[in-house]
Formats: sequence, C-alpha cells, structure tokens
Amino acid sequence: MAYHLDKWTKHKIMIESSELASALPATRVLGYQSFSTLLDQYNKVIVKPSGACGGLGVIQVSSKGDRQYEVHYGKSKKTITGLQSTYNFVRSQSKRTLKIVQQKIPLAQVNGKPFDVRVMVQRTTWSNWTITGKLAKIAGSGYIITNTARSKGKVVPISTAIRNSNISGISEEKIQQEIDRIALIAVRQLHSSYRWIRMVGLDIGLDSKGNVWIIEANFEPSKALFLHLKDKSIYRQIMFYAKKRRQ
Repeated sequence: MAYHLDKWTKHKIMIESSELASALPATRVLGYQSFSTLLDQYNKVIVKPSGACGGLGVIQVSSKGDRQYEVHYGKSKKTITGLQSTYNFVRSQSKRTLKIVQQKIPLAQVNGKPFDVRVMVQRTTWSNWTITGKLAKIAGSGYIITNTARSKGKVVPISTAIRNSNISGISEEKIQQEIDRIALIAVRQLHSSYRWIRMVGLDIGLDSKGNVWIIEANFEPSKALFLHLKDKSIYRQIMFYAKKRRQ
C-alpha cells in the first residue's frame, strides 16, 4: 500500500502508536468545526499546509477574548473580530491547499525566542535505526517558526539551547534521553508504513517543563544545517551513513 508523504498522513500513522500519543499535538484537517473546536480547547492553534515544508504558510491564531483573535504569520500580526472572519482569513491563504490545524505547543525559549530540536535518525545497518545528530534551531526575532532560513534564526548545539532556556524542573540528561526515545519510536512507526525510508529528520519541540513533542517528520531533511555547528564531526557522521545507504 502506498502512503502519501504529507503531514496529515504521517500524523495518522504515528498516532496509531500508544507510546507516541502523548507526544503528538492534537491535530485535525482544517475545517471550520475543527478550527473552532481546537481553538476553544487550547486558545492557541497553528495552521499549516499539509504538504509544505520549511515553515512555509504557517499561521498562528490566538484567542484574545471578546471575539478578538490575533493572527500571526511571518513577522506580521493582525487582530480580527469574529471567529468566522478569522477562519475565512486563514482559509484564504493558499485556499486550494490541504491544511491541518493543531494545538500550539508553547515552545521553550532562549532569550525570549522559541526553539525546537532537529533529530537525524538513519539506518546504519539493514535493521538498525540510530540517532546520528541533534541540534537546536532558534527562531529569529519576531517569528513563530524556527526554520532558520525563513526566520533568520540560528543553529546551536542542543545542550547550549537547553542550558540557556526557560526549561526548569528536569535535567538536560533526562530531556535528551526522552528525545532519543521518542525519536526512535516515531521513526520505527513511520518505517512500518514507509518501508523505503533510510533517513528521517524529526523536528521535536520542548515546552518549559521539558516535555517532548513531535512537530513533524521529514524524509528529505537538510543535512547542511549541521554545517553551522562548530563540531563538524556530527555532519561527517550523517554524511557517512547517507552515502553508505546509497551504495
């Protein structure tokens, strides 16, 4: 059976794993009812194209009370009165594209800027999946997305981001262990449907309590991100296994 490569399909595959359910934000196909329900439940949602990548088309909607909703896209913000009008505006952005709406994860921050973690998971042998690299992506000033090219953000070692973040009540070691555990479960779950994959770039979110959230999975992740780290051995390791699997 062939599976689509969009975010919605990947989410449906991952949510089948009971071990991943608590690490996946509530997600629905965008419609007025799903938009209304999730916004009412969480007060803040993210809307994004199911098939796009690199932070393209991501919109954040926040309920401000008294029928006022703040819409944040790129570096722009606007306030719209009325739920229907807000939905119509969100829907009007690339209206022909399938979109998903999901619970907004309150990402941990470094100096007031949200960050997430890129985890590279590769097949190092025929049956073995291994985490070959991790880094943190910090959003540029004024942006909600962490894609460094789009938000003019920066890449730092994951340990640096955690140490300088607003995460409290949990050790860096435990956070890293949980990231690794969730990443490997997620990739094996995806591999059960996408048997051909050899490399997955997972975007993992952390909240201020150190909880681990799966933002999305990319089967053609940028390896060049790791060139921005001072330690180039991580990039070399990723490329070693990437080339090995093509042989």
